[in-house]
Amino acid sequence: MDFWRGKVVLLTGASRGIGRALAAKLAGQGAKLILVARSEPELLELGTELSAQGAEVFFRPADVSDRHAVKGLVEAGGERFGRLDVLINNAGVGLRARIPDIRPEDFSTAWEVNVLGPLLLIQAAWPWFERQSGGLIINICSLGALQPAPNIGGYSATKAALAALGAATRLELAPFGVRVCNVFPGSAATSFRAHALGEAYPENEPRLSRVSPDLVAQRILIGAARGERDIFVTWPDRVLATFARLAPVLTDRLVARAFKRVKER
Repeated sequence: MDFWRGKVVLLTGASRGIGRALAAKLAGQGAKLILVARSEPELLELGTELSAQGAEVFFRPADVSDRHAVKGLVEAGGERFGRLDVLINNAGVGLRARIPDIRPEDFSTAWEVNVLGPLLLIQAAWPWFERQSGGLIINICSLGALQPAPNIGGYSATKAALAALGAATRLELAPFGVRVCNVFPGSAATSFRAHALGEAYPENEPRLSRVSPDLVAQRILIGAARGERDIFVTWPDRVLATFARLAPVLTDRLVARAFKRVKER
């Protein structure tokens, strides 16, 4: 895919799951990578692996909710390659709990990673995009931002905020030729749920889809290259989002019924 060849891409949450799949695919398509994650050992392993395959990689462990760390990594990565073409806000943390059971400290952590982090990265990348009169921002939101489900209200709230942040950023950066894509994946077969805050996820909890991180990454890169504003991974995901917008009462009933059936088993 020639669109990504030579592009300088800053990717957060790069060491696991969808982020790792995105890093591998971008490297294979000739992108120059600025990789960010909290886990230094996993990031070092990934950076070393991709560099050995011939990719140009700059990597640095950082907490995306740390303003100074974010500013430093954007400047260091941009100076390393001389420009910044794409920002992918992929780092995120899950949160599972009924609304009355959400611990404020868990919600604060989820908010800092899922919303504040992307905001800080967008702010740090903004001057680069303005100077270059172009760029691309990809926000990995969630299908739950469009149709929440029981037990993930707190998580859905953070992802809905990220989607709104992306939509507003699109309007404000459009005069500079910058595009913004919001991605709404369903459930992917990663360790995301295992690392979520709050309560453990039961194995039988309903999922509209459960696809590989490679498929998610492929769909994101193809959709962004095509200029899609909102990216969905599977057709059931798109159908649910459409129903949630056009028939919200019916969609609520269907989701509630699916969770009720599981609870009664």
